Amino acid sequence: MISRGHGMGEPAMRRMEVPGESTDCLGKMPMSSKAPSRMKRKDLLRRFTPTPYSVDLLVMARTVRLESNSRTVIESALEFFARHQGSPTGDPEFLWRIVSEEDFHIEHAGVALSAFSDGGLRFVNLGRGSFLAVDLEAREGIGFVAERLVESEPRLHCRSVFDTLFCMSTGSFGMVPLSAACVGKGDKGLLLFGAPNSGKTTVSYLAAKLGLEFHADQAAFLEMEAGGLRVWGDLLPAIFRPESLQFLPELEAATRRFSYPGLTLCYLPKRPFQALEAHSVDPVCCVFLERQAAAIPTLSPIARFDFSRRLAECMLFKDNNCLAQQGAIAFDALEKLPAYHLAYGSDPATATVLVRQMLTDCDAPKLAVEQAR
Repeated sequence: MISRGHGMGEPAMRRMEVPGESTDCLGKMPMSSKAPSRMKRKDLLRRFTPTPYSVDLLVMARTVRLESNSRTVIESALEFFARHQGSPTGDPEFLWRIVSEEDFHIEHAGVALSAFSDGGLRFVNLGRGSFLAVDLEAREGIGFVAERLVESEPRLHCRSVFDTLFCMSTGSFGMVPLSAACVGKGDKGLLLFGAPNSGKTTVSYLAAKLGLEFHADQAAFLEMEAGGLRVWGDLLPAIFRPESLQFLPELEAATRRFSYPGLTLCYLPKRPFQALEAHSVDPVCCVFLERQAAAIPTLSPIARFDFSRRLAECMLFKDNNCLAQQGAIAFDALEKLPAYHLAYGSDPATATVLVRQMLTDCDAPKLAVEQAR
C-alpha cells in the first residue's frame, strides 16, 4: 500500500519546471547538497523538500499518485478515499505532492479559505502559510499544509484538503463539477439544485432516511462513460445550516459544529446513507428547489433555454477549460435531461416526498405537473 521512492511507471505527466538548482530525481535533495556544507544554500521556498512516501489512489475511477514527506498524509488520504479504493485502473493520470509542516498558529476556531482560478491554474490559500496549487496542463498539484489540517475526518476544518485538491484537479479528468446535491436508487440518480438555504442538504438527508442513497449535497461531478452521462457524488460530509436543525432535532447530537467569522455550519457523515463502495449514477432528471415560494409543493417544467442558463450558474469553475472537449459533451448531455422547478413552503419534508416519487416512479414528474395545473 504505502511505498517509498518515486517510481512512476510510464504515466503521461510532467512536473512543473523549477528554476534554480538541478536535482538527481523528483522530490530528492538537490545535487548541490552533496557539496561541502559551506556551499549549501537555504531552501527558503522549500522547493526541494523530500517526499519519500507515495501511493497510487483511486478517486472516482481515476488513478492519482500522491507523494508526501509524511506517512500520516498518505494514511489519511487512504482513509479519506477508502470508498473509492480497488485495483488500479492504469498509470496515474495526475500527481499530487503534499508537504506537511508544523504550524502553531492554527486555532480551533476554523481556518479561513480564499481561492482563485485563471485558465488552467487553480490556487487555494488555507489560513496562514498553507496553500494548494494545481496546474491542469501539467497534471500536477502541490501543497504546503499545516499538519493539523491533514484530516481523514473533519475535526478542525469542515473541508478536507484532499477534497479541495480533487475539485481543483477535475478539469484534467474531463469532468464537470457543479454545485448540486444528488440522491439515488440503485444505478439511477436525481440532481438537486438551488440557492443557498433552498433545502438541498435537508431534502437529500430526508430522502436518504426514506431509503435513497445520499450521494452529494455540495457538489456533483459529471462525466461521459461508454457514451452515456454519469454523475459522481462529492467527498464531503453533509453540511447543514444551524437553522435546519429545527426540522431535524435528532441532528443536534449527531453533527459537529464549525464556526467561522459570520458563519456556523453543522457536519454529518454521509457514509451511513451510502453504499460501501462509491459508484456513479445515471441521472434521470434535474430539480431546482425554491423555498418559501408556495404553500403547497408545486412542480413545473423548466424550458430548455432557462435550464441551460441555470446550469451555467451552478458551475464551480467559470473558466472551466474542460468544456472545450470531453466536459462539453457531458454538459450537453445534462442539458437534454428533463428539468423541473419545485416550489414549496418552509419545511423541506414536503418537497422530499415528491423528490423520492420522481426517482422511484418514471411517470411521477409528469403526474405531479398535471396535478399542479
